[in-house]
Amino acid sequence: MCSYNKINFRCGHFEYRIAVYCHFARNDPNHQCFGAWTVKRAWDEPREVCRKCARR
Repeated sequence: MCSYNKINFRCGHFEYRIAVYCHFARNDPNHQCFGAWTVKRAWDEPREVCRKCARR
């Protein structure tokens, strides 16, 4: 089971970033995980906007 970090931005959007690959994804050349995943940590970024909003 892969683990992700959830980042909440000031603009109201959020983003998942990989924290730990599962056994199958580590061994796959493209790091593809077809199983379940969990959120390992979640935190707020009150001073940051997401990449999409920053491009505007």
